Amino acid sequence: MAQFFKASRTNNAKNRILKNVQVGNLDHQGRGIASFDNKPLFIDGALIGELLDIQILESKKRYSTGLIKKINKVSELRVEASCPHYYECGGCHLQHVSHQQQIEIKSAGLISLFKRFAKQSPQQLAEPIVDKAWCYRRSARFGLQYDKKLKQLKMGFRRPQSNDLITQKVCPVLLPELECLILPLKSLLNSFKSKMDLGHIELIFSDQGVVVLLRHLKALPESDRQLIEQFSELHQLNFFTQDSTSTLVCLSGSEQLSYRLPEWDCSYTFSPTDFLQVNSKVNQKMVAQALNWLALSQGDIVLDLFCGLGNFTLPIAKKVASAVGVEGIQKMVDRATANAALNHINNATFYQADLSAVDLGKQHWAMQKFNKILLDPARAGALDCIPFILSLKPSHIVYVSCDPVTLARDSGLLLEKGYKLDKLGLLDMFPQTGHMESMALFIRC
Repeated sequence: MAQFFKASRTNNAKNRILKNVQVGNLDHQGRGIASFDNKPLFIDGALIGELLDIQILESKKRYSTGLIKKINKVSELRVEASCPHYYECGGCHLQHVSHQQQIEIKSAGLISLFKRFAKQSPQQLAEPIVDKAWCYRRSARFGLQYDKKLKQLKMGFRRPQSNDLITQKVCPVLLPELECLILPLKSLLNSFKSKMDLGHIELIFSDQGVVVLLRHLKALPESDRQLIEQFSELHQLNFFTQDSTSTLVCLSGSEQLSYRLPEWDCSYTFSPTDFLQVNSKVNQKMVAQALNWLALSQGDIVLDLFCGLGNFTLPIAKKVASAVGVEGIQKMVDRATANAALNHINNATFYQADLSAVDLGKQHWAMQKFNKILLDPARAGALDCIPFILSLKPSHIVYVSCDPVTLARDSGLLLEKGYKLDKLGLLDMFPQTGHMESMALFIRC
């Protein structure tokens, strides 16, 4: 049978210009929501009540996305962005509204997601955990791209929905100790013989000062290594390199890196390649709230799932009979075990396990009588281990989430099985961005 090409309706709309589109709502990331072709149209940078000329970027079966070409009616909530790169950089999404308005947008989004996915209508959120709106980020990764025509290396964040890099000069959400190195590092890398063979560069702030991690695709020539050592001495840096085999080398400064949670007198060693919460002030407040919500006592046996290097586990262990941390990556388990020893904590043990496995309950660490649980999963959430959590029948469950959609989804299962949502609150870990972290407390009825 002959087959005839039929143009896709979704493809025909791409690049189409729509005039005077009215924004009716915002999603949990702060994107404007309008309507196009009987489906939602999501618009970055749009605010409720604005009339916009929009270019369609993509048109999917269930939604479309659009780019603002002109604002015909401006919302009274719109403010001037503080960063000169805001309208070209894909890092921040909410600088066009005040910090307080960002909190309100995200809080409303969190409530809306719980209504939709958990079938729960929180009447009131806990007081949000907030700190500085600027100069808060203690880590960042910059892309590196060699321009063959200009024979120059570009260093910066990526443009929205693109692999192209902006010409980065500043980043006001970074700690000043990191931001001031953007241009000097770019100049350093452009002096390398190997500048066409670099991957990306990361900046981290530790108790030992600024850490730089440079990923390179080919071996660095001796001349480039000497330039690194001279630059590091001038700027007092801890400079690491990592090659294509993931071999990590410290060329300058301290190999031993650490950060502290002073309220619990806990010190954590880490590698430049380890995951760290990027906002140290909010992290400290987050740990304090989690421990408070767990209502810890000396007789508790607490399970910390997705424990990382022990960020929550060690402070918990100082208040309870025993704490167990479980993590999928063996390297992090080893780091957490070493951190417990470093802090002379003898009642915290750590185990490696695939937390998506169906037989978690059969593992020897899982047979303890845990009465309280904390979990802090990645964006995919904790759907696979919810049945195991329910089988333990803990009195308190604190769920720390970096994705409110998966939190709301997983919460629905807990609510169905006899748990009550006692508290729900926003963690303002990433001001100026659409990223939302949150925390929920579930109490067994």
